[in-house]
Amino acid sequence: MHPGTTTALPPAEASTDEVRELARRLRLEAEAVEAVRERLRGAMEIDWESPAGRNFRSYLAERAVAVGVTAFGLRDAAVSLDAYGAALSAGDAGGIFG
Repeated sequence: MHPGTTTALPPAEASTDEVRELARRLRLEAEAVEAVRERLRGAMEIDWESPAGRNFRSYLAERAVAVGVTAFGLRDAAVSLDAYGAALSAGDAGGIFG
């Protein structure tokens, strides 16, 4: 398991603060991934004159799209964690989870 990986917690063991922290970390990772995408876009701005250079620019464009999809997925997961945290908080307030 990757050192930064956190295992899933059952509702009774997950705290709202832990869930919020995981969502925050996902957003930070999404920002880092977006920074990579911007660097890829910067490399695409170079005026490649050779056929190989043009092919490389096309390759970079494909990678930039894939990186953008990854960033979106990270942000989407953070939104899901926010909803989970809200459900945990509501459950804690109502005495549902212990």
